[in-house]
Amino acid sequence: MWRSAGIILDMVDVANLSELNPEQLRELAQQLIEQLGTQDTLITKQATELTWRQGKIDKLTQELALYRRWKYGAKAESLSADQLKLFEETCVADIAAIEQEIEQLGPPDPETEKRRPKRAPIPPHLPRTDIHHEPDSATCHCGCALKRIGEDVSEKLDYTPGTISVER
Repeated sequence: MWRSAGIILDMVDVANLSELNPEQLRELAQQLIEQLGTQDTLITKQATELTWRQGKIDKLTQELALYRRWKYGAKAESLSADQLKLFEETCVADIAAIEQEIEQLGPPDPETEKRRPKRAPIPPHLPRTDIHHEPDSATCHCGCALKRIGEDVSEKLDYTPGTISVER
């Protein structure tokens, strides 16, 4: 069975077409023609909507560029501070509304956050060499003993010809 746009068709193999009588063939052809018509109507509707949306996006993008040019561009005429405040309030609101509408009309972003590849952990069967970096003296200049606050552990592969080890 093939379901498309609410029409259910019993699909017949090419080998079985010769077994159908003329009435069944006419019915199958009629169903296929109806399905083709509905798909054509759907495609036309979607193309019209896509054209309208693209026109709207172009218009809003152009309007946004005009607002940005007005707000941030070079000014030939100077406005008083009071006049500038009147336009600035509406301009910021208009820019935010236009950007939001462009986001709604635009195609959805596939995935905004890119995945970063993770490095595989070093296999545990490799021999490990611990390297500790201790201060020369364990006493402070005031005479108190130093305390260990924490430690950072990182692993690095070390290759000596013929052997591989891990330095920690």
